[in-house]
Amino acid sequence: MDESFFYQHCHVVVTLAEVTFGKWEWSYALDAHARFNRPNAGFATRELALADATRAARTRIARTSRLRIPAAADWTPLAEAA
Repeated sequence: MDESFFYQHCHVVVTLAEVTFGKWEWSYALDAHARFNRPNAGFATRELALADATRAARTRIARTSRLRIPAAADWTPLAEAA
């Protein structure tokens, strides 16, 4: 099950999976290049897993956005900058 959104010019695709009954895990991809996950998290609901994945993705994007040079207008995919 995938959810998708844009944040600071970066396309984020969150994949949620119920690995066992009532245990949800997530992974997300930035600009379809880099993939990050949180295995064995065991969230009780899909909504909690989605909220945690969204927070993690936005935090990573904000952190790596500070590494970019503001004058650069090439819009290199953020996953390559990470």
